Amino acid sequence: MSRPTLQFDMELILESFAQGSSKDYNIFLGQLSDPETSDDDLVRYLNGLRHCVTSLDINHEMLVGKVLRLDWAGRKQAIVQVYQSFLLNLVSVHTDYLKAGLRMIVAQFLPKTKDFMKEDEGSTTVIEDSVRKKYDTIFINLHTLLKAIAQIIPMTPVLLLPLLSEHFPYLKKETFLQECYVKNLLQVTHYITSIRQRVLELIVDRMIKLDVRCPRLSIEEAESQEDMEDGDIFDLEDGGSKKTLFGQSNEGYSGHLGAIDRPMKHKEADRLDTMMDLVFSYMHNSCYTNGELDWETTKLLYREMLMIFERIILPTYASCHVQFIMFYLCSIKESICEGFLDYLWKKVQDPNTAAIFRQVTVAYMGSLLARGKFVPLSMVKTCLGIMTNWIHSYLDHSSQDTVHADITHHGPFFAVCQSVFYVFVFRNKDLMEMKKGYKWVESLNFQRIITSRLNPLRVISPLIVKTFASITRTHQLAFCDTVIERNNRMILPVSGDSSTGWAGRETKMLDTFFPFDPYLLSRSGKFIIAHYQEFQGNLEEENTETSDEEEDMFAEEAAKSLENSLMSPFCNTLTEKSTLDFMNYGTSPGFKHH
Repeated sequence: MSRPTLQFDMELILESFAQGSSKDYNIFLGQLSDPETSDDDLVRYLNGLRHCVTSLDINHEMLVGKVLRLDWAGRKQAIVQVYQSFLLNLVSVHTDYLKAGLRMIVAQFLPKTKDFMKEDEGSTTVIEDSVRKKYDTIFINLHTLLKAIAQIIPMTPVLLLPLLSEHFPYLKKETFLQECYVKNLLQVTHYITSIRQRVLELIVDRMIKLDVRCPRLSIEEAESQEDMEDGDIFDLEDGGSKKTLFGQSNEGYSGHLGAIDRPMKHKEADRLDTMMDLVFSYMHNSCYTNGELDWETTKLLYREMLMIFERIILPTYASCHVQFIMFYLCSIKESICEGFLDYLWKKVQDPNTAAIFRQVTVAYMGSLLARGKFVPLSMVKTCLGIMTNWIHSYLDHSSQDTVHADITHHGPFFAVCQSVFYVFVFRNKDLMEMKKGYKWVESLNFQRIITSRLNPLRVISPLIVKTFASITRTHQLAFCDTVIERNNRMILPVSGDSSTGWAGRETKMLDTFFPFDPYLLSRSGKFIIAHYQEFQGNLEEENTETSDEEEDMFAEEAAKSLENSLMSPFCNTLTEKSTLDFMNYGTSPGFKHH
């Protein structure tokens, strides 16, 4: 059956419709949405509509809806140009259609799954270059139109932001969908700069939700399995896994040691890796112009990211990678690193900040000082001096009747002690080798800290305690062994718990996490590895005189500490810590559950 023919005259069709005759109008609606309509006819229809745009009021909502559903962005250039011109005129004259027009544009930021999914298996294929080129062209056409609309209609950003959030693909959607959408969101910020922070916040929020869905242990297991399948890893059955006292494997998965431009086996980690790679590239391109640092732009980006950090990253529990956004920013310029450390320390000192946030903030501080190759030794020295001065001042003002480790009331104190010991473990060689280094380190008076009534060695990470004890013993800076042995024999009360008596109660252990533990994502890792400090020492080498009996006793104590810490609501993923790096203690810099 042949379709009805139409002698096209848009003005006449609209006039007849206004007078109550809808025959030609309905025929036109059918031809407009017919996939068999030729490109030439479609150009003719759109041109006719463009010249009658003032007549397309709310009574023609169905007609406008048909136009908005047209698949135009990937068609020949003549269609693209006339469509862009029509829609720009339409939303300028009838702002009631603006939201619908923006929705149409944002919806096309997502590619069609049929273009990159296997129909038989329902799984993502390797995205072909032809598919990428096709969508690159489509996205350029969409952004050209959106930019033009934003330039002439001031209310565009207000309507656009909710739509960007609404269309963000669900976390389980394919990597290519996530990649295209994030890429388009970042592109929007180049010409609608007023919403950049909100857009970045939207992306970071979605990435952090992905991050908490892929803990370190599951990533390591998935990637190690892939390596074994590829024949690139030792045979576990042959006893190739040689773990040291600290769980540091000398062989095995080493994703954090170098960037690999390939998909990750862990699906959530692969999506997160792709998104992190896009964000890092965006940050780099924003800060550098022709290889030269644009300082004003960099400062603005840092301020925006710092607000996002405080609102989203800092309070989030169990994130492993998204916080490296701040790590990378600090690596760009020393003054940014100094500013970030200053921000963190002010929060640690602020008594109006909740104790749990003071603890997590000083963990950020210690982790950055220890892991950042870009942090100059002078800055490390300054921060260590400030933190130890605070510790000694705290001890000066603490009650003399304090006789046990009370984390409930002294949590920030123990967290600062743990960060100081952690940084010293990483940086002790550099500090000792600087001019008058030994004398300066000696002035920190570690001995007073470890023998104080608050007894920090009892509650902080046993791994940090033993390593710190080994190093300070070697340099005769402090002697921790007596305190450690006494603590191993003691049974102290759980702070804040009055439900039971003294007998059989043990001290709560401080949550031991450091936010810049080794970075496991393969592709985006290229932005981190050049700036990242791996732990170089080994306790077994530094403390060869330690007896097997002492090691067994310590291992038993560490196991008890781990068991106790698992009782904390903030430590339920502690067992997921990485085995890639000796100084890798936990999974999270925060406490907000998603």
